[in-house]
Amino acid sequence: MASVLPPERTIPLLLGAMAWCCASILPAGDVPKPLELPRVPGETRKKSEVLRKEPVPQELRKSPWADQLRTITAVRVENGPLVDGRLNDECWKVAEDGGPLFQILPYQGVEPSFRTEFRIVYDSEFLYVGVACHDPSPSEIVALEMVHDGSIESDDHVVIAIDTFLDRRNGYQFIVNPNGARGDALISDNVNENTSWDGIWVAASTIDSEGWKTEMAIPFKTVSFDPGIETWGFNLLRGISRLNQEDRWMSSRPEIATYNVSEAGNLAGLKGLQQGVGLDMIPYVLGRYSYQNDQQDSDFTSEFGADLRYRITPNLTSSLSYNTDFAETEVDARQINLSRFPLFFPEKRAFFLEDSGIFSFGGLSDSSPVLPFFSRRIGLSSSGEIVPIVAAGKLTGRVGGFNLGVVDALLEENNGLDMKNAFVGRVSKNVLEQSSVGLIATHGDPNSESENLTVGTDVGYRTSKLWGGDVLQGNAFLLGSFTEGMANADNKSFGSNLSLGDDLYSVGAEFYQVEEDFNPALGFLPRKGVRAYLSSFRYRPRPRAIESVRQLYFVYLNSHYTDLSDRLETASHIIYPLLVSFHSGDSVYAKVLGKFDSPVEPFEISPGVIIPPGDYWWPEYQFGFETASKRTIALELDYGLGEFYDGTKQSYSAEINLKPIRYLVFQLGYSLNRIQLPQGDFDTRLASVRIQASLTPDLGWSNFLQYDNISDAVGFQSRITWELRPGTKAFLVLNQNIDRDGGDLTWIQSDLTAKVGVTLRF
Repeated sequence: MASVLPPERTIPLLLGAMAWCCASILPAGDVPKPLELPRVPGETRKKSEVLRKEPVPQELRKSPWADQLRTITAVRVENGPLVDGRLNDECWKVAEDGGPLFQILPYQGVEPSFRTEFRIVYDSEFLYVGVACHDPSPSEIVALEMVHDGSIESDDHVVIAIDTFLDRRNGYQFIVNPNGARGDALISDNVNENTSWDGIWVAASTIDSEGWKTEMAIPFKTVSFDPGIETWGFNLLRGISRLNQEDRWMSSRPEIATYNVSEAGNLAGLKGLQQGVGLDMIPYVLGRYSYQNDQQDSDFTSEFGADLRYRITPNLTSSLSYNTDFAETEVDARQINLSRFPLFFPEKRAFFLEDSGIFSFGGLSDSSPVLPFFSRRIGLSSSGEIVPIVAAGKLTGRVGGFNLGVVDALLEENNGLDMKNAFVGRVSKNVLEQSSVGLIATHGDPNSESENLTVGTDVGYRTSKLWGGDVLQGNAFLLGSFTEGMANADNKSFGSNLSLGDDLYSVGAEFYQVEEDFNPALGFLPRKGVRAYLSSFRYRPRPRAIESVRQLYFVYLNSHYTDLSDRLETASHIIYPLLVSFHSGDSVYAKVLGKFDSPVEPFEISPGVIIPPGDYWWPEYQFGFETASKRTIALELDYGLGEFYDGTKQSYSAEINLKPIRYLVFQLGYSLNRIQLPQGDFDTRLASVRIQASLTPDLGWSNFLQYDNISDAVGFQSRITWELRPGTKAFLVLNQNIDRDGGDLTWIQSDLTAKVGVTLRF
C-alpha cells in the first residue's frame, strides 16, 4: 500500500521550501523604477494608498493626464509602408506621435520606465500601426516566443484594440512580439475575448540599438466597420517582460483589460474606407490515409469542401460551410475524473469559435452549473467521436442596437440515427452604456431520435464607473426546455450573479436552480435537480513597503449545491491564507480546502473501487509556486495532501517550460494522485510532452504526446502548419492511438491528413 507522509512532517517541509523560494526571488533592484513626476495639487489618493501606513513616494504619484479621454488622428497616405518592422518609410513622418503611455503595473498612472512612440496611417486597403519601443538595454529584451497565437504575452509585446463601430462594446485585438509572432482575438460585449479567432493580417518586428520596433498592417477586409463612421475606438498596450511592467495609452486602471473597449480612446480621421464586395471564398482539399492495426486494414480517402463568407451589411456577416472538416484541430488535453460528475472539454474548432462570444448567455461560463448552448454537441457524439457535418450555416453581427447570432448544421447519419439538424439562435439588445437584454433558442438533439427545444431570456448590467472606478456587473436568466416524449413538468432553470470590485478588492455572489426535467440537448448540464449557492471575496493589496512584492492576495471562495428539497449534496470552501505575486513575475501560494459530498447511490471512482452512499466531509491542503513565464526555464510545482472521502490523498503536479532558443519550446507535464480508501487503493497518473518548433511565425511543427494510466493508452498528434501567404494555409496532421497492454506498446490506429485551404477575397 502507498504511504502518506503525515502532515506534521510534510507541512513544515513545504513551508520551508516556500520560504526558500521567496528568498530566491529576484532582488529589489529588478523592480522597475518610474521616471519622476510632480505631484498634482489636491490629488486624491486611491483606496489602496490610503490603507498603507507609509506615504506614497513623490515619484510614484499618478499623473493627472493618465485617464483623460485621448484622441489620435490617422493620416491617409497614397502608399503604405513596407511592413518590415523598421519604421523607416517616409509615410511615418507625416503622422503624429500618439504617446505618451502611462503605467498600469506596477505603479498605476505614472510615467513608464522606457518611452514608447506610435503612429497610425492608412491607405485604400490597410490600416497601419507602427510602434517604437525604446529600451536602453536591447540585449535584455525578452523574445522567446515564435509560435502564432502562442504565449506571446510572456515576451515583450505590443497589443492594440480597435472598436470599429465605436459602440464601446465590440471590436478586435492584435498582439505582436519582437520576433513578429502574432496573436489576435475578437472582442464581444466588452468583456468576452475570443482568442481562437484567426484573422488575416501581417506584422513584422526588429530589434536594434534603440530597442525594438514593430509594424502591423490590418486589411479593411478583415474587420467589419461602418464606412460612414470616421472615428473608431482605439487602445494600445506595451508589455516590458523583464520588468514585469505594462504601459497603456488609455486607462491606467489595472482592473481594466485592454480589450475592455468601453475604456478605449479615439482613433479619428478614417475617411473613405472601403471593404470591397465583402465576399470570402475558402475552398480546401485534403487527402487522408488511415491504418487500423488490429484489423490490418488501411484506407485512403480524398475530400474537398469550402467555406463561404459574405458581409451582407458592414456589420452583419453570413457564413456557409460545405463538407465541414476539422482535421487541423488540436486534440483535447486529457483529464482524469475524481468526481461523480462529467468533465468539461473546451471547444477548439475554428468554425464554432469565430464570433462565439455573441452566443454568451446570462453571464454563464464553463464552470457554471448550466450552459444552454455548448457547440461541442454539434459534430461530436456524447462519447467524443466525430459526427460528419454535411453543411453548416452561420449568421452573426449587429443590426441597429441588436446583436444577432444563428447557427444551423446538418449532421450525417451516425450510430443508428438518421440525419439530424441542430439549430441555435441568439439575439440581444444593447441598453444603457454596457448592458443588454436578450433571448436564446436551441432546437435539435444530435444524440437522440427525440426532438428538443430550449428557450431562454437574460438581462445583464455592467458599469465600470461606479463610485468613480469600481466595476459592477450583474446578470439574471430564465431557461426552459421541452423534450419529445417527456412530461416537461419541472423543465426550468434560472439564476443570477452579481460582482463588484476594483484592483484592491472584489466580491461576488451567484445563485442557480436546475429542475429535474430540464434538458438542454445542445447545452452542457453536469447535474440536474439542484440549487447552487456560490460566493467569493478577494482582497489584493499592493504593499509598496515590501520592495520585491507586487501584490498580495487573500481569497475566500465557497459553493453549496443542494437538491430541490434543500438537502446538501456537495460543498466546497477554499481559503488562500498566502498568495504572493512578486515583481519578478514569480508567485507562491498556500491553499486550504474543505469539501463535502453526499452521494445517495454508490458510484465507481476507479475501476473496482466503489464509494458507498453517505455524508463525507474532508480537509485538503495545497502548496505551490510558479516562476515567471519570461524565463528560459519556467517551473510550476504543486503539492497537496489531506483526506478524501473516508480515506486519504496525496497529489503532486509539475510543469516545466523550456525555451532554449526562440525557435524551440518544450513543455513537460506530470500529475500524480495517490489515494487510499477502505474500498481499495489506487493511483492516477497523467503525463504529457509538447514540443513546438517554429522556423518563422508562419511555419510551425507541433508535437503533443499524452498518457494516462486510467485508459492505459498513449495518444500522439503531430501537426505542421504553414501559412504560405496571408489566408493560404497548409496542414499535415498525424494522429496515433497506442495501447499500453502489459507494458508493451501496440499501435491501434494511425491517421495522416494533408489539407490545403486558400482564401479568395472580393
